Amino acid sequence: MRLGIDLRHVPTDGSPGAGVSHASLELAETMERMGSEWGIECIPIRGRMRSWQLARFIKQKRMDALFCASGAVPPFMPVPFYPWAHDVAIFKHPEWFPQSKFKRLITTNLFLRGIRKAKHVFAVSEDTKDTLVEVARIHSDRVTVTYQGIKTTQAEPEAKYGEYALIVGTIEPRKNIPFIINLWEEVRAATNRDLKLVIAGKMGWGNVSIPKRDWLIRIDAPSDEERDRLYAGASVLLMPSLYEGFGRMALEAMALGTPVIASNQGAIPEVVGGSGLLLDPQNRQGWIKAISDLLGHEQLRAGLVAGGRLQAQKFSWEKTARIILAKIAEDW
Repeated sequence: MRLGIDLRHVPTDGSPGAGVSHASLELAETMERMGSEWGIECIPIRGRMRSWQLARFIKQKRMDALFCASGAVPPFMPVPFYPWAHDVAIFKHPEWFPQSKFKRLITTNLFLRGIRKAKHVFAVSEDTKDTLVEVARIHSDRVTVTYQGIKTTQAEPEAKYGEYALIVGTIEPRKNIPFIINLWEEVRAATNRDLKLVIAGKMGWGNVSIPKRDWLIRIDAPSDEERDRLYAGASVLLMPSLYEGFGRMALEAMALGTPVIASNQGAIPEVVGGSGLLLDPQNRQGWIKAISDLLGHEQLRAGLVAGGRLQAQKFSWEKTARIILAKIAEDW
């Protein structure tokens, strides 16, 4: 069987990109390596290509099916397709997204059309699956949860910032970053430490304001290596998001021995499990206390570090690829 993997959303400059693009590329590399176990030849499709050009390419290369790694299914595909759905927050919170109402109507309807017509649907979390079943009105048997994986890495801790807490991710409204910035003076007072706040990630949409403060360090679009050093050197990873379709940053941090304090929204509890502190993303005093407790109690910190490493080991790209390839092979 010849399976195309639609990676047209991955940057063309050779970088892995962020979020969905990054995850798609790492999964595709693993599927390409493992596909022969199921008699599947995985063919990555990258670069700028319109839907009609993609359809023609699929025919020319005699592909039997298409795996849509971004979750979006191009129209008029000549073969069965399998979308991998990531973030469906737009259906519950359209105000978090920059499109006009007209454009949003078009994109969401096209997305739902692809989900409904798919041979089978893969989702990165139970939370995403539940939302898909609700908004697309499909049977739950048509959706399989795969989760995401992470690459096993080691990194030297970043030391040039002193003691710091870390936030990683694209800067946009639902990441809820100003919430943490606005309580940081109280955290520093409660802990009696010169605790820096490092915010690492590219600017997204929404004009989220990141003010200049002596204790705030802003790093725009760190490389994978820089990001891993930041994880390894941080006293804690903070993820106050109002919603995450998965929450990969928590896994990456836990794998490198960094404890996590995160929101209890979306798929984050599935990812963190009982190996991090989960809070209402609007509970100001709760976050101040959780950060203070973590930094002030070595036993609590050690328990979260050990539990986090074990939790991160449950997720791998090999496991994700195996779920997807086995299901596609079963269909054929």
